[in-house]
Amino acid sequence: MSIIGVVVVCCGGGVAGIFFLANSSTKAPKAAADDFLTGLEAGNTQAAYKLLCGQTQNAYGPETFDAYVKKNQPTAHDMSFGGSYNNTNGIETASISATVTYKSGGKSSHEFAMRKEGDAWKVCGNPY
Repeated sequence: MSIIGVVVVCCGGGVAGIFFLANSSTKAPKAAADDFLTGLEAGNTQAAYKLLCGQTQNAYGPETFDAYVKKNQPTAHDMSFGGSYNNTNGIETASISATVTYKSGGKSSHEFAMRKEGDAWKVCGNPY
């Protein structure tokens, strides 16, 4: 095997390894973001509200959040990209990408800022 062949095999394996690690580290935050959006789509804003981090719950009271969602409720979402994960000084965060379709028929891309609180991943920042 030539040196070029070895480099291609090594680089390809490294890229596959990075993809695997990124995919496995974003699995739980992606599932939490999916649960959040599924709750909103079903009109279950109370369940979705419980999936917000404490900081975001403080910014949006339950009634404000409910009114915000009802103004333009999501009806579907696609989360084909895994996102990114970070652990800085024991604070675990992730960014999960989604395309959200709303009852108005419009679509938008949204980055869900996720944060691990205790054993659960929560949506932080702008909910959608």
